[in-house]
Amino acid sequence: MNPTPFPVAHPLVVQHNALVNARFDLNTTESRLFLALLARVQREDTSFAKCQVSAREVMGATASNSIYEKVRKMLKDFTSRTLLIEKLGTDGRPLKKPSFTVIPLLAYATYIEGEGMIEAQFNDLLRDYLLELRDNFTKAQLTELLKLKSASSYRIYWLLREYAAFGKRTIRLDELKAILGLSEEYDRFNNFRARVLERAREELAQTDLPFTYEAIKQGREVIEIRFLFKAGGTVAALPAAPATEWEAAVLAAGVSTSSLASIQARLTAGDYDEGYIHFVIASVRAQVKAGKVKKEGGAVFKALTDGYLLPAYQQAQQAPVKAKLRPAVLAKYKKLESELDDARISLNFVQTAIIYNDETRPPAIERVQLIIKGLEQQLAQLVA
Repeated sequence: MNPTPFPVAHPLVVQHNALVNARFDLNTTESRLFLALLARVQREDTSFAKCQVSAREVMGATASNSIYEKVRKMLKDFTSRTLLIEKLGTDGRPLKKPSFTVIPLLAYATYIEGEGMIEAQFNDLLRDYLLELRDNFTKAQLTELLKLKSASSYRIYWLLREYAAFGKRTIRLDELKAILGLSEEYDRFNNFRARVLERAREELAQTDLPFTYEAIKQGREVIEIRFLFKAGGTVAALPAAPATEWEAAVLAAGVSTSSLASIQARLTAGDYDEGYIHFVIASVRAQVKAGKVKKEGGAVFKALTDGYLLPAYQQAQQAPVKAKLRPAVLAKYKKLESELDDARISLNFVQTAIIYNDETRPPAIERVQLIIKGLEQQLAQLVA
């Protein structure tokens, strides 16, 4: 069994585009909790699990003697939030004739005072918008979202991320304000521009999605906002042909020529063989394709210098053992492998993410390490 019933934060956050464009109003603190819960939705989930989030992760540096009242008030407001969301057809896609429904965001939320933890669970009616997504969804890196401070900036980031491949998105001003929950505010466009658009532009400039925008007028009235940003999918030019096969593969993955010496040193020292290099490249490429990794070259170099994928490589060397497993056992083995891969990615995230501090990071690391150990033991038992 999993050592803990509560999922940990995952570096990749995914939601259906209907949820990206849903109309709801969250303040900054509520947006942080919403993001924390999204990050704990596991890709293999078929139903929503109870999630526990450290109050410090959500509330920041709030003084200890006042955090209870602030969390209590925040949860009271947060549990009452609803989403005006576009209905989906049986195929999971929006209907030809748009139709909207109001859905409560949470099933429940509570504060466990002695442990300083917030426990919450998404409303099961959101299942089609968050679980087992196959298409018509948007992915984002949690590390990028955590750089944002205002609720509107967070929503605008998602709206632009949905159109990342195109490099632009035009939205009617009234629709944008409705999505952001600001329909009743900022009657004067200059105020909306200063307090929402300009703030979002400044905050997103620190992420992987900086943008500029244009106000489109009809007569003297602004009716649309055109967001402009760099389209995704660009590929950098490769350097000159290297001397060996492994060097060619590493450079093709985006690692710089100046970094080859560090990798060569690990090879010479016998820390691993060339097979590990090709294993790392294939593993990272799969993570890039899944949206878990943004910069392939950096991830490959880190895995080759830190060697953190060596246990997975050594396990892969035992692949002939898996061929002897019965189909039902093999399916379980592959599922556990997938969960182990996610747990290792989560461990790296917990070790480096800014949402953790000196107080909260150690128990979080210990928690993920217990999950990894449990999964490794289950895998070993299957092939024993």
